[in-house]
Amino acid sequence: MEDSLLMMKMIRRLDVLISLGLDGIGGPEGMRVADKISWLKERGLQAAEIADIVGKPLNYVTSTLSQRKKIKARKAKPCPTPN
Repeated sequence: MEDSLLMMKMIRRLDVLISLGLDGIGGPEGMRVADKISWLKERGLQAAEIADIVGKPLNYVTSTLSQRKKIKARKAKPCPTPN
């Protein structure tokens, strides 16, 4: 029981450190939340972990990731050329 509580406290502190590190990226104005979400996803974090770190609900994170994925797919899709 005590080990579990200690582990949860350590995880929370690491989440705070990651969050503080993200606030420092991108200059004085910082990164937008959507950019933070994408950045964390690119580094292999799951949506639930990202939601904890950025302080947003899970459905916000999954929606943001879905929108970014659609935008990326559109950019990669070649435009048809008229004949």
